[in-house]
Amino acid sequence: MKYTIIHPTAIIGKNTVIEDFTIIGANVIIGSECKIHSNVHIGDGVKIGSRVKIQDNVVIPPGVEIGDGVFIGPSACFTNDKYPRAINPDGSLKSGSDWELSPTVIGYGASICANATIVCGVKIGEWAMIGAGAVVTRDIPAKALALGIPAKVIRKTD
Repeated sequence: MKYTIIHPTAIIGKNTVIEDFTIIGANVIIGSECKIHSNVHIGDGVKIGSRVKIQDNVVIPPGVEIGDGVFIGPSACFTNDKYPRAINPDGSLKSGSDWELSPTVIGYGASICANATIVCGVKIGEWAMIGAGAVVTRDIPAKALALGIPAKVIRKTD
């Protein structure tokens, strides 16, 4: 038995494979020929291009747009709120309207390696590579290799 939840408003392209224990939210668009591994959470309104590979244990919240041909390694994580809090200064619980979505864009053919964290509001350029465990806090240009915490461009790739 497959334990995957796909919201009825999600659009999934032809020949896309979605493994067990994955949640796909409302109004998600996923292109064709993608491979989405187990234990992936894709939040409402996320857009994912075609021929994208998303490895196990990845969280993609609302506000993220992923271009065609992108690789996302295991346990990579994206954020969508620059200043997250559970409560307001008076101790009351924050609501959905108490935060500001900061969009994130991952360009064509980019690679996000294992355990990388992509802080919201950045753009990762085409064919850029984010090294394992890196924390991206600013834009990364096309064809750049970025490593470290915070991630820094160490060279251009071919």
